[in-house]
Amino acid sequence: MNEDTLGRALGALRTTHMSEAASDRVREELENAWRDRASRQTRRRGLVVPGFARAFAIAALVFAVGLGTLRAGADSPLYGARIALEDGLVGLQADPVGYLSELYQERLEEAARFEATGNALAAGRARDAQEDALRLLNKIEPQVQQEPPQPSPSTAITLPSPSPTPEATVVPTPTPTLAPTVRPATPRPATAPPTVTDKPVTTAPTPAPTPTQFAVHVTGTVTYADSTAVNDACVSLTLDGSCVATTVNGKMDFWLFAKKYDGIAVYVKKIDLMSGRTLRGKITGTVTGPTLVLGNVTLR
Repeated sequence: MNEDTLGRALGALRTTHMSEAASDRVREELENAWRDRASRQTRRRGLVVPGFARAFAIAALVFAVGLGTLRAGADSPLYGARIALEDGLVGLQADPVGYLSELYQERLEEAARFEATGNALAAGRARDAQEDALRLLNKIEPQVQQEPPQPSPSTAITLPSPSPTPEATVVPTPTPTLAPTVRPATPRPATAPPTVTDKPVTTAPTPAPTPTQFAVHVTGTVTYADSTAVNDACVSLTLDGSCVATTVNGKMDFWLFAKKYDGIAVYVKKIDLMSGRTLRGKITGTVTGPTLVLGNVTLR
């Protein structure tokens, strides 16, 4: 086919007309197709979720997850997320020491509860969280005032004073009168009034107030056997426990939570890099106030 043949064929198409029946059928098919397309688009628009509904659903989901995390116990997989969330809120508190005191007390009670039920794994998690509260307290130590808050005094119990026993009233004996007879009437001997003795008032004993935990600032020194100061030694509250502080220039300085008259044992250990031996030391003290000054610990 050459160019002339193609030109004649195209020219013939310009003069060709479609029949009216075919034209009507094509128009009807096009109109049906457009109606089907418009109905499909309308159905799609009806299933679209508004933007504010999606935002509300996401916010409700986040709130539910956060609430469940804050209520997770030590036996829950969300317990680690709860501890991280509670620790992250320390910097937002006006009184971080009081906030950490409450966290420490809650985790202490939680550990005791799981130990009583025999769940050693959950109790261990709660103990780790309890030590984590101590580490956070020692981290914010530069921001804490030298005098930590004193524990609130226990409510005094006032006993009512015993009411005085009323004294007995002595009724005077009337003087006997003589009967109008020849013989005089013999008068009755006057009876002595009864002796009234006061019963001793028994005072109920005052119950001793329950001591409360408070923050205690612990200080002391750590040296080798030759009296050289020890640096970077691990200070813990249990044998081979996690470090609550490390020594700096032979001084240990950290915080803990305790009750008055509690006995505190402090363990110190340091690995000798030359010999590979682990040097250890221990010292004990009794809490009598917000500051506990320990003596010197010698590592051997």
